[in-house]
Amino acid sequence: MRDNRFSVVDPHEVAGDSEAVRAERRRAVRAVASSAMNADDCALLLDALGLRPAEGVTTVPAPRRRR
Repeated sequence: MRDNRFSVVDPHEVAGDSEAVRAERRRAVRAVASSAMNADDCALLLDALGLRPAEGVTTVPAPRRRR
């Protein structure tokens, strides 16, 4: 795996942010990532906007078990 200088930060550590603010920041990170030319471009844009890559992480529910 390539070292991209990103640190893993729990997105819930942002003090004082409501769920609506966290959701908006999550969408912003994902929009930047989808529009960036490459990883370095993405890192530069996120830094310029004061966003962290970990804020774009979402949880995916586990698949249902078939009986």
